[in-house]
Amino acid sequence: MSKDSMKTTCPYCGVGCGIEIKRTDIVGDESHPANAGLLCTKGAALSECVKSPRRLLVPTIQGTEVSWEQATDEIAERMFSAIAQYGPESVAMYLSGQLLTEDYYVANKLMKGFVGSSNIETNTRLCMMSAVSAHIRAFGEDVVPVNYDDIEQTEMLILVGANSVWTHPVLYRRIEAARANNPNFKLVVIDPRETVTSRQADLHLCIESEGDVLLFNGLLRYMIDNRAVDSKYIKQSTDGFGDVWRHLQEVKYQLHAIGANLNVEWDDLRKFYDWFMTSLTAITMFGQGVNQSQTGVDKANAIINCHLASGKIGKPGCGPFSLTGQPNAMGGREVGVLSTQLAVHRGFDPQSTRAVQDYWQSPVIANKPGLKTIDMFDAIEAGQIKVLWIIGTNPAISMPDSDKVRQILRRCSCVIVSDISADSDTLEYADVVLPAAGWGEKRGMVTNAGRILSRQRAFTSAPGMAKPDWWSICQVGGKLCELLATHNGFEFPNEAAIFREYAGLTAINETSPYQFHLSRLAGITDQQYSTWQPRAWPFDSKRPFADGVFSTPDGRARFVWVSPPEVNNDQWWMNSGRHRDQWHTMTRTGSIPRLASNEVEPTVYLNSASLKRLYLTPGYIAQIRRDKYSAPVYARVAVDDGLRGQQLFMSIHWANRYGGKSNVNRAIGCEVDDLSGQPAFKSWPVEIEAVEMGSYGLYIGHERPLPSSDYRCFQQEHHCGIWRFANIKQLTQDDFRLIRGEKILRWELDECWMMITVKRDEPLGLMRITGLLAVSDAPIEMDYLQGVALIGQPLALDPLMAFSSSKVRRRLICACYRVTDHHILGAIAESNQVSLNDLQQNLKCGTNCGSCLVELKSLIQPIEDELLAQQEAERVEEEILRGDSDDDLIEEFVTIGREPSDEDINQSKSQ
Repeated sequence: MSKDSMKTTCPYCGVGCGIEIKRTDIVGDESHPANAGLLCTKGAALSECVKSPRRLLVPTIQGTEVSWEQATDEIAERMFSAIAQYGPESVAMYLSGQLLTEDYYVANKLMKGFVGSSNIETNTRLCMMSAVSAHIRAFGEDVVPVNYDDIEQTEMLILVGANSVWTHPVLYRRIEAARANNPNFKLVVIDPRETVTSRQADLHLCIESEGDVLLFNGLLRYMIDNRAVDSKYIKQSTDGFGDVWRHLQEVKYQLHAIGANLNVEWDDLRKFYDWFMTSLTAITMFGQGVNQSQTGVDKANAIINCHLASGKIGKPGCGPFSLTGQPNAMGGREVGVLSTQLAVHRGFDPQSTRAVQDYWQSPVIANKPGLKTIDMFDAIEAGQIKVLWIIGTNPAISMPDSDKVRQILRRCSCVIVSDISADSDTLEYADVVLPAAGWGEKRGMVTNAGRILSRQRAFTSAPGMAKPDWWSICQVGGKLCELLATHNGFEFPNEAAIFREYAGLTAINETSPYQFHLSRLAGITDQQYSTWQPRAWPFDSKRPFADGVFSTPDGRARFVWVSPPEVNNDQWWMNSGRHRDQWHTMTRTGSIPRLASNEVEPTVYLNSASLKRLYLTPGYIAQIRRDKYSAPVYARVAVDDGLRGQQLFMSIHWANRYGGKSNVNRAIGCEVDDLSGQPAFKSWPVEIEAVEMGSYGLYIGHERPLPSSDYRCFQQEHHCGIWRFANIKQLTQDDFRLIRGEKILRWELDECWMMITVKRDEPLGLMRITGLLAVSDAPIEMDYLQGVALIGQPLALDPLMAFSSSKVRRRLICACYRVTDHHILGAIAESNQVSLNDLQQNLKCGTNCGSCLVELKSLIQPIEDELLAQQEAERVEEEILRGDSDDDLIEEFVTIGREPSDEDINQSKSQ
């Protein structure tokens, strides 16, 4: 690595892509094993992310700016007072998968070894805990037995509940490459929704919601019936198969019954089962469609059962693979920053608690599990938790029943928030705010979903008084130690020192059945830490469970019998999830224009039949409720015929600044998986109906006071913003106020009225447009990009008239170059060429991060097929017109879809 470059890792999903900083450019690291230089749309926009305009810069207490010393004194004293008066369980921390391993470690040490409470959670509880619990039930330890290199070594890859083209774009491109290089490769997608990912599959099983357990129980029964289980492996390395076999004798696990219950064709079901049974290798990747369910743990164990029974585990190209959604969620799991674990994969048994306390030399040690996330917030509501420290996450938006969460935060005696962005909705409830260093400003270690440890490195200074999270935690920890009159366990000079201590703690696993330990890194020097190259553990190149020995006391994996849930699909149910170009609650990506252009406002998607049944119209507003007593969530209606039955879909990202009150989690309740405590974000019953809006509005320009609205959202552009809003009451021109120095133009159109605000550019004497407002009693379809181009321009009638009459609906395909379907179809029409290569040369779409390639291909394939069919028809017709036989003519014309006319035949004969 030269002096002009620095290598780090991406701060987004669990793929853990390597990044190379080259002076002013941020590009993919071609040497990183996770991505080999590829980046997705979000990764490709990281240079804009670093320049986030709304950063927290100074610590505050009750809104007043203070020094770091004052802020950390306040936090330590609040913790100490709560412990003294109410006990250690009155203190809690809620962290994020965005944190680095060193941040996690000192937070876990502070809570469990010095506060003495296990009330520490991360938002991993919302996305990955069902997989964690399933791994522990089956393997005895939370170990993912697969890595990304296995993709190139497998014959069959099954994606369950994951739209990976959008949620893990770089991972999917790796799958595509493996498929292209292996003619025997089979891709199966299991999802109740048809997605851009499922459309690429060799087989898509569009099962009923919550049907995963039944599907995989059926696969196991099918393998048993066809004597395709690995009896030797089952006998030597597993326990509990007999119990599972007995349960599977029921008729409902036979092929015909499963097909009927899941509404899947028998032939497709049999094909999937046969492929799995006959493939020598198979990987099952599962995402939030499995995890975010009231039966998420059972779903994961049903998948694991099939891999254990077939022996497709612990071998190259084989195994169950849970996909993590955050850059260091795996690192947090390894550290043990969960209320249900102590540290480094250990529980609260006496041997573990004694070993950890001895290592930490801590005054106390947590000796029992703490409260899971939902229970933790319930305890705050009940007044049992007095101090809550939130770091790097936005629970006011990301938690289910988010209205209730906001009320709880408002009641909490002391809320501390560490964050980088002033856009975090949770800041509204904070008593103490700490400005945190963000990506590119902090350094530490992260672990991706494939167990690869990589470095994040700092390449720019943190603004203002922002500090790394480990530093602020250690400052508070040291002061709390002083108040507790115990030794200071938080005197770390840098991140490397923290990592050394953490690696040393993992040595307690060396003489245990546990696979996870990094003890050989306990002596890593600062220089070695600084120059660390990405490596996966175990470091001796061993594959977890390759020897058939697991982390249970007897070394055997456990088959876990899981019974399918009773599912009522005769209801409207919400399937919430990620969008390709956005991240979490948009505090990092919402301010980047090219990432905001794909889904420009909160949208609820339904299929065409559902729209008719509900009397909904695309473009209009619908309201979604959890039940008749809950507040409505307003969203724009759109068609997606990939949704099946009574399924709805909404993106999770719409936080207050960007989506107003249209956050889908307001309509999702707090029911969780009993074992994992993970909420059911993917299949929540809701009510939906049309709502009559008196006015729809569109404002493009600089920020200004707008009337309070029932529905309102914001889209960032480079030099202005776009506000879309709707009101149940009808708005008039009197509802809009001028800003000092503005002048206004008004005119009535056939479908709406418009206001144009202008200001005089004094040096030039020109009147420049500062804002464009349109209001109608129906949705406004003006081309907002035309309006954006007018802001700041001299006042002129022709472009204003062109904008007011524009009615273009665009769908962004390529975020990097902001290429829409409108651009692509126009280029095809203009050149009469339809190849992907031509589009890439002319429009540059798909030439940067490549995240749009699948959608590009999907868009042009029907056109390409039509052109090829037309060319073939013309070729056949030419041959017919040169032929002599009427029978040949008829046969050839049938192939192009019509019979030859008498004129065709006579003309052919005359030739």
